[in-house]
Amino acid sequence: MKADVVVAAGDNTHSWIDAVYRSGGAPLGRVVAVCNAPEEAALLRELQGRHAELVVLLNETRLGRVASWNRGLLLGERDVLLLDDEVVLAEGCLEEMLEVLHGSDRIASVAPLPSVAASKVDLASIPRLTEVPSMRGPCVLLRRVLLNMIGAFDPAFQRTDEAQDDWAMRAQRMGTRHVRANRAVVGRRASAPAAPAHAGLLLARHPHLPEQASAALLGAEPHAAPHFVASRSAPPRVCTAAPPDGEPREHFQVLYHSAPIDDAGQLLALLESPCHLVLGQTGTYRKRALLFAAAHSAQAVITASEQERAALIADLALQPARVEVESEAGLTSVFRKVVDHPCEESLRHRALLANFLRSLGQADHRLAEAPRGR
Repeated sequence: MKADVVVAAGDNTHSWIDAVYRSGGAPLGRVVAVCNAPEEAALLRELQGRHAELVVLLNETRLGRVASWNRGLLLGERDVLLLDDEVVLAEGCLEEMLEVLHGSDRIASVAPLPSVAASKVDLASIPRLTEVPSMRGPCVLLRRVLLNMIGAFDPAFQRTDEAQDDWAMRAQRMGTRHVRANRAVVGRRASAPAAPAHAGLLLARHPHLPEQASAALLGAEPHAAPHFVASRSAPPRVCTAAPPDGEPREHFQVLYHSAPIDDAGQLLALLESPCHLVLGQTGTYRKRALLFAAAHSAQAVITASEQERAALIADLALQPARVEVESEAGLTSVFRKVVDHPCEESLRHRALLANFLRSLGQADHRLAEAPRGR
């Protein structure tokens, strides 16, 4: 499998091209650089002697980034890696992104994990991919079949992030999804600017996008890879239901909940936490259904004895590896284990259950607002 690279050339492109060829490896096809300035094109053409697959296009009139991307996107038959010339690919990044893309014909695009720190650690134990609401960013791999079906970016959008979001929503309507390849890592020479809020034409076409984007950040699944990377330089940070000193839960990797859950609203709040969930004091639950739901969503369940552990595994049909007996050494090893080796089945169950509970709440709200018959 190979992918072509498309870049809207800028001041850094000339020096960046060699790095792309070094890191891209065997999966790298053509590199298509689209230039606005003749001087840029001339500098890049000097590199064609040692990079035969380098294609340099010069725009006849000055074009924005979206229109320049489109010139390169529609030139070829391979999948396309859209790159910014500030992005540095880690070794094996493109190969991993291609494997994730072709792991399912329902995947339209793949983004990498943006982290310089992650390039220095082994990421084999974390989930290979995470679903994301859109495909905006400086490094995105697009499936050629989808480009042929729905076209390239809509030039009506001047902002690149909105053009990417619009393409993602059009692809989503075709029954496909967008994912992040958690084991494909990129760095960036300059820090990325904060993305502005969705607005204007984008919202008129896709009014559901802000809610979808917000919901996609809830729960531990989208944060499993960053949690793993953060814990390489320090022990996992653990909070209870209320983080100390009012610090945001986003600063922690593990939520240890040792009190019973009394209603669906409380359960949903725990499921939507960005932390990995560890449950304790399971013998105090009065509502068995809530314990069942929480235990299957947790990365680990702590019991007081081997007898309690065996009973819980049998009663709730839990995986034995996820039920631990609290030891004299404390829970530190359990917290480290759930961050280092998160259970994908538990993460997926947790995300699906949270979606279900949110949909029930929305249905109840609509029923409450509906006009009553006489």
